[in-house]
Amino acid sequence: MKPDIRDLSAGVALFAFGLFVALYASNNYELGSAARMGPGYFPALLGYILTALGAVIALLSLRKTTHLLKPPPFTLRPFVAVTAAVGIFALLITRIGLIPTTIIVVIVTAFGSNSFQLSRALVLSVSLSVFVWLIFSVGLKMTLPAFAWSF
Repeated sequence: MKPDIRDLSAGVALFAFGLFVALYASNNYELGSAARMGPGYFPALLGYILTALGAVIALLSLRKTTHLLKPPPFTLRPFVAVTAAVGIFALLITRIGLIPTTIIVVIVTAFGSNSFQLSRALVLSVSLSVFVWLIFSVGLKMTLPAFAWSF
């Protein structure tokens, strides 16, 4: 029985990162107490939680048997579509606003699928843009304009 090397390496990485964060926060910031938390209390707590989760993942990986799977073949179309969508979002969010940018980004991302249908992409993009506007502009009161036509 061989351990699942992916889970083992991920668990060790989480353990090491969590321990680093916890020790750094403990040594460089005032922790305080649960009643009067200092600036290092929350980062140290999260670091210790991450360390514990990493240890659990690493230990559980020793019980698993792993079967090697052949990864799916790399296809360029989804990679280019998602990468382009990220760049488009960065370029357009302040120039044309949240709603038009979301519509464009969703359509460009959907184009990466082999089963791309423009009608489905339009319905998804419009509904998602309204949902995003409700969350960020209305609910969270972020200063992202819904429409801003400044080039």
